[in-house]
Amino acid sequence: MTVRWLLLSASALPEGDGWLGPEERKVLRGLRFPKRRAEWRLGRFVAKQAFASIAAIDDFARIQIIAAEDGAPEAWIEGKKVGSEISISHREGLAACAMAEGTRVGCDLEAVEPRSSRFVNDFFTERERMAVETTDDAHRDRRVALTWSAKESALKALRVGLRRDTRSVEVEIDDVEAAETAWHPLRTTVRPERHVFRGWWRQEGKTVLTIIGDAETQPIRIC
Repeated sequence: MTVRWLLLSASALPEGDGWLGPEERKVLRGLRFPKRRAEWRLGRFVAKQAFASIAAIDDFARIQIIAAEDGAPEAWIEGKKVGSEISISHREGLAACAMAEGTRVGCDLEAVEPRSSRFVNDFFTERERMAVETTDDAHRDRRVALTWSAKESALKALRVGLRRDTRSVEVEIDDVEAAETAWHPLRTTVRPERHVFRGWWRQEGKTVLTIIGDAETQPIRIC
């Protein structure tokens, strides 16, 4: 089971919407706010770029990324659903896509920025709160961002998103001080099922990216 990933910035977006399929254009027309439209376009573009690179497709309009009934994105090529699981995230002018065959996958981008103790108390488990409290000030913001990001990734892998209590997912990060721009392991436990997802994290500039799933090996970048 291999997980592949791609990260793009907003500067990669082409002008116009000719690369969108008909169903995607309908969705775009229904988005009122410019920020939401920009993020949605960037998320769709990174997912299409990922599939196009692997399937050697030049016409992005042949690929459509359509939300399923549960809200999770699904890829369709010329009207046929693709078997790969995908996850999309966007933040701070960046968008990420993770894709996998035969395994669940979720990804999330979060900004490394100060978050209040109230945020931690409201959304983190007791063990996670203790980990934050014992982290030095230089790495506190990163730990909080990683913990929140990993929760979102796990909930995306479960295809429930934030409809489920974030405290039902507990995140364990062994080395929050690890170097940037390299993958580092983490682990999430989903309760009450006690299902353990393997995960990976890395920092890209002022954002962290987490990818969660059942795969045991590091994600492979799509070139």
